[in-house]
Amino acid sequence: MKIDKPNVRKWFIPDPGYTMFDADLQQADAQVVAWEANDDELKEIFRDPNVDLHDENAKVIFGKLTPHTRVLSKAGVHLTNYYGQARTLARTLGITVHLAEAFQRKWFSAHPGIREWQRRIEHQLQTTRTISNKFGFRIRYFGRVEHLLPEALAWIPQSTVARVINEGLNNLDEHSEVTPQIQNHDSVIGQFKHSFYPRRSEIRDALTIRVPYDDPLYIGVDIDCSRKSWGDCKRVPWKNSALFCPY
Repeated sequence: MKIDKPNVRKWFIPDPGYTMFDADLQQADAQVVAWEANDDELKEIFRDPNVDLHDENAKVIFGKLTPHTRVLSKAGVHLTNYYGQARTLARTLGITVHLAEAFQRKWFSAHPGIREWQRRIEHQLQTTRTISNKFGFRIRYFGRVEHLLPEALAWIPQSTVARVINEGLNNLDEHSEVTPQIQNHDSVIGQFKHSFYPRRSEIRDALTIRVPYDDPLYIGVDIDCSRKSWGDCKRVPWKNSALFCPY
């Protein structure tokens, strides 16, 4: 018998007179990878609100878009960007090694900057054991390079996103009506007074941080809200003029 797991997010409820919010950076890690690789095509996808990254990737890799190919491309591209090898990809996606190799060939052929970024980071590990992100934070690694590379590749977007979130949290300190409560990697969960709802775009502005690439990166922000609980939060538009959250 299947037992449904409880939605633990519903255990987090706002104080009386407050609305719960979850402000989330849009595909943050993937955007940092695109800027690290200086991939103009991926950048344009992220800048176009009418285009979905995973839809476009499914078309590139599988030649067609279906719910299944979208799921496969989403998981497979993420793993491949962080130096996951074909055998690992095959196990993860439930496909043959031959198909996993074809998947990665198509991805790197379409976006060679990703492979060049991986090689650049590998060279840095081999020569200096040190890598950094665009905010100037550095980390030094020890051990065998082939074992370190996936971790090092993941550290760059993850540390960049953490810095963006932390700067955003500092900005939110200026808003007395907003109370951040949880940092969940690429999102901020908290509450604000009901009266602040029409001004919620100020949360977006606080979390919109310049990542100092030569072509600056500004990661977009979405917001979910609810007057009931974190688990009941639903997406609300920034420009909606309603006075109160409908959820």
